[in-house]
Amino acid sequence: MDNIDRRILEVMQQDASLSNVDLAALVNLSPSSCLRRVQKLKADGVITKTVVLVDPDKLDRSLCGIVEVSLERHGTEARKDFVEKVKQEGAITQAYSVTGEADVILVLHLRDMKEYAALCDRLLNYDPNVVKFSTLFAMEEYKNTTEIPVTNE
Repeated sequence: MDNIDRRILEVMQQDASLSNVDLAALVNLSPSSCLRRVQKLKADGVITKTVVLVDPDKLDRSLCGIVEVSLERHGTEARKDFVEKVKQEGAITQAYSVTGEADVILVLHLRDMKEYAALCDRLLNYDPNVVKFSTLFAMEEYKNTTEIPVTNE
């Protein structure tokens, strides 16, 4: 990957809806050369998906929670069962296995506390593998980006 590829990624992370012609102009390439590079970045798995980002407030999903989950058993099967349940929950937008006191971190986007309570009942309160969980609710957002730095620095 060279600096031109990195520039393509920077621009596309800011606005993936640009036409190939506009993208090419912004990165100083011919449209055909730009298209080849984008296709290669996709084929190489660097660009994994092109999506639309939505405003959670406009979808009545302004309650953002971060849940720390501690599991009883860390074996593959027990963790796999929990992860499969997590993947089925639409309100969970991110899930990570982490180091530290918690085993799993979940990021939720919810309508209200009633939806949160129902999710806790489905996923956490009655799962014998969940030892404890703690939820933090965001009061104010300072930064929220999907852009990954692409520089070598």
